[in-house]
Amino acid sequence: MSSFLSNIFKLTAGTTIAQIIGIILIPVITRLYSPESFGVNQLFLSIATVAVVISSLSYDYVIMLPKTDEDSINVFALCTVCILGVSAAIGAVFIGFRDWFGAFFETPMIADYLVWLPIFVVFSSFFAILNEWLSRKVQYGLLSRSIVLNSIATRAVQTGGGLVAASPLGLILGSMTGMVLAVLYMLRGLAEDTELLRAVTVRRMKEVAVRYKDFAVYGSAGGLANSLSWELPAFMLAYFFNSAVLGYYALAMMAVRLPMGMVGTAISQVFYQKASEEKNRTGSVKDVVREIHTRLISIGIFPFVIFVILAEDLFAFVFGAEWLTAGTYAMFLAPWIFTVFIFSPVSSLFGVLEKQRSYLSFEILTLLAWAAIFYVGGASGDPIATLTLFSIGGTLIWGSKATYLVKISGAGYRDSASSLIRHLLLSIVISLPLIVGRLLDLPLIILLGIAGLTAVAYYLLLFFNDTLVRREVMGMVQGLIPVKRLD
Repeated sequence: MSSFLSNIFKLTAGTTIAQIIGIILIPVITRLYSPESFGVNQLFLSIATVAVVISSLSYDYVIMLPKTDEDSINVFALCTVCILGVSAAIGAVFIGFRDWFGAFFETPMIADYLVWLPIFVVFSSFFAILNEWLSRKVQYGLLSRSIVLNSIATRAVQTGGGLVAASPLGLILGSMTGMVLAVLYMLRGLAEDTELLRAVTVRRMKEVAVRYKDFAVYGSAGGLANSLSWELPAFMLAYFFNSAVLGYYALAMMAVRLPMGMVGTAISQVFYQKASEEKNRTGSVKDVVREIHTRLISIGIFPFVIFVILAEDLFAFVFGAEWLTAGTYAMFLAPWIFTVFIFSPVSSLFGVLEKQRSYLSFEILTLLAWAAIFYVGGASGDPIATLTLFSIGGTLIWGSKATYLVKISGAGYRDSASSLIRHLLLSIVISLPLIVGRLLDLPLIILLGIAGLTAVAYYLLLFFNDTLVRREVMGMVQGLIPVKRLD
């Protein structure tokens, strides 16, 4: 897997900086905005996220697949047409019926902010297709810098808005500003391929639209079901509870997904590019899956164990005592988020192997399961019980999805299962000093010190026992340090 970890490093170098900026400023933002403001912002983002998924009719996933750049740029143009048309239609519906949507979600304040929805959808959609194009062209450095720009601009505007007049508008405009600036910056990468624009014709756009029509039909339906399953918790929590509960959930998801989600996104992009390349070259992806998937488990499982142990203390300390409930939510959601982290890169095989019908079936099953879980949990009136059921269901469904994909890839799932059990047990054993310290109610600063030492021990063991990881890490070191210094 030469250059796989190197490409991930290029992306995660930027996302790490973005995470640091986010981690530094989120405690400021949580002290400026109320849980209710976070809840309204989350509802806006959830609606926008669902709209973004259908805006390009899933043709954005096709950009990576054609063998020639000429076909790929025609897919890019096709996506642009779809985005502009769908965004205009979505804006007309949500702006025209904004009061009805506010009443339906039991959040009347959201009606004041839906006017910003079509703009947000357009730029978020362009961010997605530029992501795919730059990944195809292996411009991970540019992608990394755009992520940093997005994070800095978002947090800066949100902080400024909170200082001037704390309301959901400051949070929404912050997210929008970050996305707009990131898209404008990413267009620099497309500028290098302007010669390809001459290959764009209506005829070729129609040809690629027909060639990959399953993405538009089944992929869009599956993507919509997937997005709804991700955003359904926000909709249902707003419906059954209140905007404060939704705000606690929003911060919990932000904190849990911030480190794992950004790194996981980088891994997914590189994996998708590698798997597509391997499929075009050899007709098989089993070697890519076999060598990468077990490493995701081994690398990602230890931070998950540490987070579960320290979640409540970390939230109260970092975000303020007002957000302790969000820490409790995060602790129960962590198993599901970890499962998503290790399995989401593999889910790109639905596109690589052109299994859109199977993808649609899984996403419909997931959406139905979520609806049932939140209906039962919402009727009980207990948000913690609801989120616990949600986490358990998510872990089982994502595990089943990954088992299916690993099996049809030809890699077999026994190695992945063995790696999961082995590294989970190892993580628990190494973190025993932290568990004991938590039970003894030691100060948080001491617990963090113990966590740091145990993390060093775990990753040193991983480094010396995994030949592939060691070879890739040493390769990156050799690329960063001059040969005479290395000698």
